[in-house]
Amino acid sequence: MGRYVLRVFRDNLAGWVPTIMVVAVVTTLVGVCMNQFVWTSSPSFASAAQLAGLDPAEFAMVSVTIYVVVALLAFFSLTVVGSATVDRIRGTFAQWRLMGASPSQVRAGMWMLVGVASLTGSLIGSLIAMPASLLAVPEFDAMAAESFAGGLGSFVPPAFAPSAAAWLGSLLLGVATCMLGAFVPSMRAAKVRPIEAIRGKDAPIGRRGWRYWVRWALGLVVMAAALVLAFSGMGMPRARAFGQEAGQTFNGALWAGIIASFGMYVLAGVLVPILLDAGRVMCRLCGSATGVLAARAARAKAVSSMNTIAPLALALGLSATLLTCARSYGRILALGGHPTSLNYADSLLMIAMLCIVSLATSLAVIALSNRGMVADQALLRSIGMSPRRVTRMILWQSLQLAAGAVVLALIPVAVSSLVLATRSITLVGVPVAEIPWTGVIGAAAACWLALFLIQYMQIRPALRRSVADAIRSR
Repeated sequence: MGRYVLRVFRDNLAGWVPTIMVVAVVTTLVGVCMNQFVWTSSPSFASAAQLAGLDPAEFAMVSVTIYVVVALLAFFSLTVVGSATVDRIRGTFAQWRLMGASPSQVRAGMWMLVGVASLTGSLIGSLIAMPASLLAVPEFDAMAAESFAGGLGSFVPPAFAPSAAAWLGSLLLGVATCMLGAFVPSMRAAKVRPIEAIRGKDAPIGRRGWRYWVRWALGLVVMAAALVLAFSGMGMPRARAFGQEAGQTFNGALWAGIIASFGMYVLAGVLVPILLDAGRVMCRLCGSATGVLAARAARAKAVSSMNTIAPLALALGLSATLLTCARSYGRILALGGHPTSLNYADSLLMIAMLCIVSLATSLAVIALSNRGMVADQALLRSIGMSPRRVTRMILWQSLQLAAGAVVLALIPVAVSSLVLATRSITLVGVPVAEIPWTGVIGAAAACWLALFLIQYMQIRPALRRSVADAIRSR
């Protein structure tokens, strides 16, 4: 069994490179955070901080937000990659079933293949994290100094050295998270019927099963939990200073947005088909037959579309939520008579991480579906569509995917804005919710362009070949 799995991996090694890159990047971020945590938790670091009159726990507190963002990135990105990997190799294992393989053999083969890809990426990322930590971890001291009244003072940190425990932890976490994302899809794919090797992996399946309603229930429960947590202290009388109340408002809105992002991710599987159906209706009203066809094609591949949209929606949602909370916090302080100049360096750093990882994840998902895209354009050209019209269809499909990502991203932004507007009324008498609409529109346009270029580059060589050659490569 093992040699067949390695052959599947080796035969299309180029198609696995984006997946390995995503796993490597995320594992690198996790490794840097683990090295920083191990270093600041060491006895030598605690002794040096106490000698300088500093609390060692404050160094970790400064990095809590970055820890949370990296953890969310790792969970969402790697689970999406694991799920997309299973979806991509479903047809291959349907052929195995056609040749007599049992469901248990198919399941074991899927886990082995996901394990090989995730282990390769995690190993590369965990090794890169070692030298990267030498450059990145000392920057945490500079970030921590901004939160201390007197800076670092006489604090002299001990010499930093990458930790073997952090290396092993990041390696195991990367592999385990990918396997977690592949667990449920592989259990379903193991039951694939042999006839799917003939009909194709996109044969219609039941849409309204119990998993559909579980997604709805779990997603709505998480959304409700975000709102309950955010408004839990609204009825209590004010007992703190204005600055503390404003800071509590910022933290409550930010955490509500983060929790709502998780709820949005859970609901993505049921909301993406609805959004694509809405896009098809709008294209029909606009009289665009190509747009309708693009929406139908994306709707027929709901799993791949969801895996493409979900990481983009997560990045846009968290980025817009973070900027909304930061800008609203500054506005509340100004209205309350405490104007201050806020430093957005750490926020921009986290936004950059979110955007890079989400785009890389979408690239990996699209690269995994490369063979299906080539076959689809060949079939479209065989029924009379020109290469130019196929390109136009991809442009429409990219627009619909980007629009779906923006709509999903606005869910956590709306939750955070509701918290900010409600709490700011009690603080300054007017609702405050500074949503960065210019940034949201710019990010949506960038996602549209990126998705189009990624998909177009995948099928560009096939568009230059004859239809017969493209069909034979299916």
